Amino acid sequence: MITHSASHWSCFINIRRTICAIGTLWFGLMICGPIPDAVALPTAEELLKQLNISARDQQGIREGKIVTWTASEGSDRELAFGMALLAKTKGENIVQLFREASAFQTIEAGLTAHGRITGGGVLDDFADVRLEPNGEDEALRYLEAEPGDVLNLGAEELAAYRTLKSAVKGGAVPVQRVEGLIRQGLLARYQAYRTKGLAGIAPYERKGRHRLLASDELTLATKQAKLVAKYLPSVYDAMSNYPIVKTKEGEAVEEQYYWLNVELSGRPLYVLSHRMLFRVGEAYAVLDRHFYSSHDYNCLQQGLVALPSDDGMLITYLRRVSTDQVAGFGSKVKHPLARALMVSPIKGLLEGLRAKAEIQ
Repeated sequence: MITHSASHWSCFINIRRTICAIGTLWFGLMICGPIPDAVALPTAEELLKQLNISARDQQGIREGKIVTWTASEGSDRELAFGMALLAKTKGENIVQLFREASAFQTIEAGLTAHGRITGGGVLDDFADVRLEPNGEDEALRYLEAEPGDVLNLGAEELAAYRTLKSAVKGGAVPVQRVEGLIRQGLLARYQAYRTKGLAGIAPYERKGRHRLLASDELTLATKQAKLVAKYLPSVYDAMSNYPIVKTKEGEAVEEQYYWLNVELSGRPLYVLSHRMLFRVGEAYAVLDRHFYSSHDYNCLQQGLVALPSDDGMLITYLRRVSTDQVAGFGSKVKHPLARALMVSPIKGLLEGLRAKAEIQ
């Protein structure tokens, strides 16, 4: 019989809390017009077969069940899973839900603050970033930060907090000055990604002079999107080559950036999110990429494809998240347990999405 240490179970609970907190934050974004692709889209039945969903599960989907399907994982840090369901609605209704979520018209679990980042970005875009909740405790974490996974910070960021710590006099914790450095760090990371894409993401400094490259994690996640590459090449190209997004006459791509503050286990979790939605004929494809997360996970890439079928819209969802919490010793045991904890809250979110779409 396999036993698990308290630290292992703590890591699983943290993952579950993270997934619950950020689960609904990615639905959103409307495109200006259709994006025709040269490759014909598969039928709903063809797509289910290519996802290796059994005939029994296909029947379950037609009966209203949400089916989980297996996705390969590219490293011991990556957790991946997919789901498929049928929504008896039109694509336009799903797009309306995207719009509502993009404007944050619904209350998201754990979301304490958010802001949209536009153009080249300025510090004022991050004016509402606060060390909340428990500001003094979190400010101390930044001031005492060392290479490791307590906080995801690059070399320049770590140096800035060390400089501030050395300049502090007396016992007071300079919460506002730490907040200022956090805003500067978020702005710098946004600007680097917006101008250079994955190549612009600064690495996280880890112990033993190791570095975690979120860019490599996201590149790996993208390369595994083989069906997207086959059937939605414009989407795949945008995922791979951003900020270079090629368009032809009649094509249009809209994108949005947000910073998010999510309360996680009594701590503020800062996220930089890049969202895109593509319309391909009557089908819709959404991409959400968390190219920065301040702790608990390294990065995240998730997407949804809504494909018309005889009974409504077939929705397939895939999430890939990189976290050190499931890597290393015992990884083969941690992965299935962590996935099991992740599936339930996401299934509930998709049920809610379907219910809203079908009444519109």
